Amino acid sequence: MKFFPLQLCFLFLSFLVLGDCKTKIDLGDETKLPVISTLFNNRMLLLLKGTYATDNPLDWSELNNGTGDLYIDSQGAGLDPDMTLTGLPKAGNLPIFLDIGEVRLSSKYLKGLNELTQIRDTVDSNKFWDYIAPNRQVFCTVTYSFDNNTCTESNGILKAFDFFSGIGAQFPSNDPSSETLSWEEALAAGQPWLGRDYYYAAIYFRSIVTGFALDAGLPVRGRFDNRPIVNGLNIVPRNNYVAGTTTAEKSSIVPKLFPALYSQLPTQAVQSDMRIRDGFDPYILEVRVNLKENLMLHSYTSSRSTTVTFVGVSDIFFDHKGEGDAGGNILTRARVIYPEVASSLTISGGGNSLLHYYGIFRFQETDFTNVLPLAATPAKQNAKIKYLNPGTYKVVCLGDLSKRDGYPDTVVRETAFTIPDFPFRQTYNVDLACP
Repeated sequence: MKFFPLQLCFLFLSFLVLGDCKTKIDLGDETKLPVISTLFNNRMLLLLKGTYATDNPLDWSELNNGTGDLYIDSQGAGLDPDMTLTGLPKAGNLPIFLDIGEVRLSSKYLKGLNELTQIRDTVDSNKFWDYIAPNRQVFCTVTYSFDNNTCTESNGILKAFDFFSGIGAQFPSNDPSSETLSWEEALAAGQPWLGRDYYYAAIYFRSIVTGFALDAGLPVRGRFDNRPIVNGLNIVPRNNYVAGTTTAEKSSIVPKLFPALYSQLPTQAVQSDMRIRDGFDPYILEVRVNLKENLMLHSYTSSRSTTVTFVGVSDIFFDHKGEGDAGGNILTRARVIYPEVASSLTISGGGNSLLHYYGIFRFQETDFTNVLPLAATPAKQNAKIKYLNPGTYKVVCLGDLSKRDGYPDTVVRETAFTIPDFPFRQTYNVDLACP
């Protein structure tokens, strides 16, 4: 190959310029560069939501039928001890601090049956879980120290807003879709596509501190993120076990909030909202818990014979009558959304009741009140669900009527509808009067 003088000059200048370039590693900034795993995750967006509704959840001021008040558990003889309500804030003014250790997925259906009781040791755990989001995240509705802390350094106040507003808090994650079946394995399983079905999703809460707690009328002093918190209590220990669980029973039960577990039921898996396909099309993994709408004041008698009053979760499924344990009432549900093919749904017929919701379920589902809906939104006029994958569904009008605690427990009426495979990204309408 021959080089002309002009080409030689160009090569020489390029060497001088590029040879003197410094990288961030050269400058000592290597710790600010992304780790290798994040470079590969160009497909999945992991969103966490702390709401019953996936879309447009009630504002804090709309909770408790528009009063914005926290729910208060039944108290008195044989129930919760008489509570101290001095200085009780509105729900929207309640400080909430969340320390989330990680989020996991699993495709091992049989091993996860019976609420993970078959997972006995670290070896079992490592084989069972895909550790998709192992980086701890701290969310806070207000700051908890004057100097820098983990929450403010990681933009945790904005993430807390997204967590409770229905936007969804972004959680750093690794893309699990590389764990796919081969063509031979897929065909042997009768699966005409490459990818994997996931049956379990888990959020590991290190702590959830609610900012109203009194012991004998005095503010409770605790810690969050290894910093002192006044008038705040970590409710994870209170919610790990159902009220009335004995010490002997606890030795064989997986704590309810370590992890907060979603187990996909057979009726939910028919059209696979937990299926991650092989390929390059982006997707969203949405994992949510019913926290915002179900904040309730509880009390119990401490070992010092004093009454502790704290904000926990409402008695949705298991009544709390003054026990130290108050768990079993937080639900989790996860779904995988492919925005490139998902469509939107508008629902007409909403009566603007603050006690009613539109819940979206797969057509084969029949239990509408003991599980979180696949998607949901308050029953307002021109209600809308942003993302639904193709398939056949039911939209159900649900009301918080039987036990007023923020959780819809009554089926009012339902109707079926279908999102077709094609065309993509359309908006469909269904009419259902609610209430």
